Amino acid sequence: MLTARLSGLRPLHFIVLCAVALFVLIPWLTFEWHPEIGEHVLGASSRLLGKKPPPETKKPFEPEYYDWRTRSQFQPVRQNVNNKSVEELCQSFPRHLLQDIQPVLKTGHGVLETRVRTQLRSASACIDDLLIFSDIDEIFEDREVIDVVGDLRKDYIQGNDQLPDYLAQKELADNGTLTEGNPAHIKGWALDKFKFLPQISRAWRMRPEKRWYVFFEADTYIVWDNMFRLLANYDPDVPLYFGSPSPSLAGTWMGNGGPGYVLSRETVRRLVKDDFDENGAYAGCKLCERWESEMMTNCCGDSIVGWAVHEDAATNLSGLWPMFNPHPLHGVPFSKLYWCEPVISMHKTTPEDTIGLWKWEESRREAFRPLLYADMIQYLNLTDVELRVDWDNADWDGYPAPKDGDAYNSFEDCGEACKDDKNCFQWNYHLKRCTLVKSIRLGSAREAQVDSKKPEVLEKDWSHEDQRFMAGWDIERIREWIDHHQCDRPHWVRPSTERIF
Repeated sequence: MLTARLSGLRPLHFIVLCAVALFVLIPWLTFEWHPEIGEHVLGASSRLLGKKPPPETKKPFEPEYYDWRTRSQFQPVRQNVNNKSVEELCQSFPRHLLQDIQPVLKTGHGVLETRVRTQLRSASACIDDLLIFSDIDEIFEDREVIDVVGDLRKDYIQGNDQLPDYLAQKELADNGTLTEGNPAHIKGWALDKFKFLPQISRAWRMRPEKRWYVFFEADTYIVWDNMFRLLANYDPDVPLYFGSPSPSLAGTWMGNGGPGYVLSRETVRRLVKDDFDENGAYAGCKLCERWESEMMTNCCGDSIVGWAVHEDAATNLSGLWPMFNPHPLHGVPFSKLYWCEPVISMHKTTPEDTIGLWKWEESRREAFRPLLYADMIQYLNLTDVELRVDWDNADWDGYPAPKDGDAYNSFEDCGEACKDDKNCFQWNYHLKRCTLVKSIRLGSAREAQVDSKKPEVLEKDWSHEDQRFMAGWDIERIREWIDHHQCDRPHWVRPSTERIF
């Protein structure tokens, strides 16, 4: 009937009628309001179809962050840390989550005293079932430390010209003459790359079928509350590999070992699939054997892991920078890049900060808000510090002050140049050089010195005052910037290897 009526219309009338119909129906039929991005998006209407559009229709419009609502599993969520022992502070730790999550600490004999002891008395103190993998079997702080280099093939170890220090250290341990730290002739760091693959195989052998495996270093600080919140939003039976992206082999990406990385159960299954025979008996680290040649030629174990995950697990890194962060706490360059994002991990955090930050974290944790980079400003007290002597706060994000003014005359004049530059938050004056900094960061102590290889600099007769590093902060500008950058919600970043360190 309708077709017959339409066929009686003149062409012009038909075109007008169609145009009116499209004008009226399209906004209702094909546009939906998407609250995640705050706009209407073209696509089939769920009101018409009775269901949500498939995920593919939303991919071009995906926001950069997940809008997750997370909750802390610590009980109590926060506590008074004054005069409390480590054991008392650990009473709030959600140990039940470790039924599904396996932390793995990689270290070496030479740094047990300098790094591992601090880790076991702070951020990792509450993890009873922590796997500690190293280059020698021993007991430390009443915990078992396991040699995983020994999981490599015996012939490979004996014939390896890069492992004589491992054999020498083992001989010292066997005859009872191995002391604290490494003897001068043993280069413990050279053994490190040989631990990365064996530790994955050994972790599965000792603790199979955990949902997640978290690998980190002795100087990695992990915010376990945020780690638990993160992993609760992912499926462990999907091949996943989380970390801070760094370039690996053949255009792939690896998770930087310093901030740590996470492998899902399915990823580890694929990596160790040949380590067990048809009866389930351990057949040796076949994962290691497949990559023996690469271990010889590649400088870095984390790079080997990245390539093995790509080849053997048929997956790639899901980059979660800056949540996994290669910076140490004192080196974080706070800015829009490091602000509303949750802190998962940091690298090379000092022993003092490791203990201090752990206790501070216990005292200020919030139930429904993860720890953000914006919160770390309070711990570092960067809204009050104005001047530090023998301190370098410009070795990251620094740029030279204009040379057409007075900035190079004195520390005070350098500070005025910073105030005149709207992008500057702090400055450093050294050897009559003025360096401005576009982010907010603490930096670290640095002794007076002539830090240059340029002949024209070395030839000068610098006074002791000239050689000192003088650091300053524009407190007023920092406070104003913070006031204008409040975090309404956490930025749980979507995996990306375009957003990198």
